[in-house]
Amino acid sequence: MPIRRYLLPVVGRSAVGWDRFRRRTRLRLGLTTPPILLPYRGIATNGRVGFEGRVIEDEGVVGAPPSASRWTNLWRTYRRYQTEKVHEAHVQWTLGAHAGTARTDREGFFRVETMIDESHLSSPWTAAALRLEHAPGYRFEEREAQAKIRVVSAKADFGIISDIDDTIVETGARRLIQHWRTVALNSAEGRIAFPGIACLYQAFAAGEDGPETNPVFYISSSPWNLHDLFEEFMRLCDIPHGPMFLKDFGLNKTQWLTGSHATHKLGAADRILAAYPHLNFVLFGDTGQSDATIYAELVARHPGRIHSVHLRDVTPKGFKPRVRRAIAAMEEAGIPVTSSPTLREAAEIAERDGLVAAGTVDKMKAAVARDRRNLESWAGPMPFRDTATHGPDQDGENRA
Repeated sequence: MPIRRYLLPVVGRSAVGWDRFRRRTRLRLGLTTPPILLPYRGIATNGRVGFEGRVIEDEGVVGAPPSASRWTNLWRTYRRYQTEKVHEAHVQWTLGAHAGTARTDREGFFRVETMIDESHLSSPWTAAALRLEHAPGYRFEEREAQAKIRVVSAKADFGIISDIDDTIVETGARRLIQHWRTVALNSAEGRIAFPGIACLYQAFAAGEDGPETNPVFYISSSPWNLHDLFEEFMRLCDIPHGPMFLKDFGLNKTQWLTGSHATHKLGAADRILAAYPHLNFVLFGDTGQSDATIYAELVARHPGRIHSVHLRDVTPKGFKPRVRRAIAAMEEAGIPVTSSPTLREAAEIAERDGLVAAGTVDKMKAAVARDRRNLESWAGPMPFRDTATHGPDQDGENRA
């Protein structure tokens, strides 16, 4: 709409000005807390390395001990989203014989992209040493961290691109109230992985060069504020780690709060496929939001690069017409597409095509049964329940 186009720069400039005034006032009045350094996983390809991170004030949220109290988690979520960004901080990085200094932008993010001698890289992960040296107006002891960089093995057969919300972790993303209740009231320990998902992703990631031969990349419209929660959740659930492509929530001269969901996901996926032109990809998502239409667009943009698409069915009342159209378009392009509550068909196709080891389907069946038994004895709060994910499949039978 024209009014939105003209209004956004005005509102955005006001938001930027308010942030600047608020930051300066807090510094003058001594209302700040020491900054912390948050590294994000990066990628390496063709002698080029890229990674990023963020510097924010320590609100006592990142790394806080787990809590079963919903009030505690609600307060922590508020503090997590009410991030106090540290602008113009200096972060020194070192990777092998290479080094440099990055500066944070107004949202506290820093980014590093550099050419590097590949002899300094080792698969599956190489660590870049980071040190927070200077942050204008803040007093603190130097902070150190490591940014892990994904170095893909020459023996990788394919890559995996996966959504997060309602694909590997239950959030009820298609239902706004349930989604925010899950996000706001649960720690990483209180979030629930879909039955069998760890077993399935481990099978896809494993290959000739070990358990992390085939790289996994995660794309989500969740904000970077949740990055450490996702990292801890995957560690607890033994889901393969991978670089994440999340969103920066905020109001500025070019974006209304969250920006476009589809634009973000398509842009991230395009970047991944361009970085690894020798690999084809398996895509994982869900039927609840826009994953099907986004993946159909990827199939059209990158002919011959998508091996298969697997959608977790989280819509027990049936697919929306646009989801049906997207699935039909991908199938017409010759792409195998599955949709089921347990992603069992994904394991079947992958085993048939030799993408995973023989016996993976049987292992996944056992893992789903085990995970469901564990859920029945779950002592924590259940953030989201749906017969499409915990009970029988839509045809009334437990497929996995």
